[in-house]
Amino acid sequence: MRKFWGAGLLCLVALMGYAQEPAAREEAPGIVKLERVQLPAVLAYDPARFAELAAEAPSEPGGLAQAGGVVRDGWWRIQPDRSLAEPRLLVYQPHGARVRVLSSAGESVQDAFRRDLDRQYARSALVFAVDGQGPLLMQVEGARHPLKIAVQSRSQHLADSLDQTRWLGLAVGLLAGLALAVFLHWIMLHERVYLLYPAAVSLQLLYVLCLHGEAYALPGFRWLARFGAPGIGFIGMLVTIASVYLLLDYAELRKRAPRLSRALWQVGVLLPALLLLALVLPWPADKSWFSWAADPLTVGTHVLMMVALAYAWRQGARLAGFMLVAWLPLATISVGRFVQLSRDQAVVPWMENSLVLALVFSAVVLALGLADRMLGFRRERDHAKEHALRDALTGVFNRAGIEHRIDWAILNSRAERESLSLLFLDLDNFKRINDNFGHAVGDSCLRAVVRTVSAELQYGDQFGRLGGEEFVLALAASGTQRAMNVAERIRRRVERNCMQVDGAPVGLTLSIGVAECHRGDTVASLIERADKAMYAAKHAGRNRVILLDIYGEYARGNPFSPMPLK
Repeated sequence: MRKFWGAGLLCLVALMGYAQEPAAREEAPGIVKLERVQLPAVLAYDPARFAELAAEAPSEPGGLAQAGGVVRDGWWRIQPDRSLAEPRLLVYQPHGARVRVLSSAGESVQDAFRRDLDRQYARSALVFAVDGQGPLLMQVEGARHPLKIAVQSRSQHLADSLDQTRWLGLAVGLLAGLALAVFLHWIMLHERVYLLYPAAVSLQLLYVLCLHGEAYALPGFRWLARFGAPGIGFIGMLVTIASVYLLLDYAELRKRAPRLSRALWQVGVLLPALLLLALVLPWPADKSWFSWAADPLTVGTHVLMMVALAYAWRQGARLAGFMLVAWLPLATISVGRFVQLSRDQAVVPWMENSLVLALVFSAVVLALGLADRMLGFRRERDHAKEHALRDALTGVFNRAGIEHRIDWAILNSRAERESLSLLFLDLDNFKRINDNFGHAVGDSCLRAVVRTVSAELQYGDQFGRLGGEEFVLALAASGTQRAMNVAERIRRRVERNCMQVDGAPVGLTLSIGVAECHRGDTVASLIERADKAMYAAKHAGRNRVILLDIYGEYARGNPFSPMPLK
């Protein structure tokens, strides 16, 4: 998890670095002089009197030399830098503001929700041609926050618009691709978290497109323009609600932090839902209060989310750590944006751009967390499957497990044209050991045999317990000679090392049957032939190795077997 914390910190550093580049450009916004002037709110444009009006409009006290090209509601006199080639007046992040620009060449009125904006420019800024001579007069109405303005040459702004369109398109493609991929997982798995993720990401994507104004130029989304700035706030509240539901399921907060999860639901779901209800109701008609209520609620939700995630992560919720790292840049930018607005400062373009980068980072890290979640489930499934195929007493494969492995070994031996032999091991006089020394000692005898046999295993060999005191050992790439040698070594080791088990003089020995796999053998037939060879060893006096060859004849093991066949 440390590497993901490192990635989150690197993301913050990158965002801070990205912030410095536009800041340098803001020192020279192409405006020679900017001042607030006193003009009536309703003013008819008269081209014959414009030059006189622009020159004689009285300045408001304290309205001179606005730093950094920041304007608010009201009238403004702008002296652009006429040395620029084809200058353009830019009003960044206008959102719900209506901007009217008067010049000696004509009048232009724009807002971010109009469909007829010039399509050659990105819609994150309103663009006005600076024609004619002398100063410009600009009227701003309905601005939710101070607006950043600048004057650039047409060629420079076209290049900036192209760059912005490129990275915004890349971000949109990444977000849409991740949302679609996870949605396809939901179709197959039907787990709610795989539906909440694409829902939250899709709403975040729509919110970003509305903030940048691009949604209103896309077919199928142009109808959103009729709702104006409250429509952006409405989508933002839906993003908050979807994000909270995603967090509750993704990070398992209901289980890890029940009190915090209830508080988060109330702050991040219930209150936003009430705000949305008040927004869609016809009363009150003035909806300007919505943004001032929604912004602090969103910030409070982000802070509470970070607290809940940190607590759940400390409680051992691994996915809470993923989400904490994913949400850190997003929460930081959201809080910073709120602080700017609350201090009546303009939202600088880099902050809106960084918001997009933070959303992409968040979506990628959350997708990695979902992949880690699936990997964890697969590990648990594999562990459960492995546990189901293992004998609880000895730890080797149980009957189902070893039969599956023998079947695989038979197929592999035929594909590789290699030999395969099977050893059938049976503990001699095991019932007498249980009767005389107890079942605990009998269990220890089984484990002792497993330890002895495991010392002889090589890569590809498969060992398991059929049941009771019966074991089978499949020897890969082994003919009868190696199989007989391995069986004899196992028999002698057991005889030597298991004279006493848990202090009990059990005198443990093995009877082993050996059979080589033939062309028509199945798992059942191979085990059956090895079993017959083992019973031949029992009838021959126990504690010996017997081979059942291809002709169905029994053959004694190597000369160290203690008794000949009868």
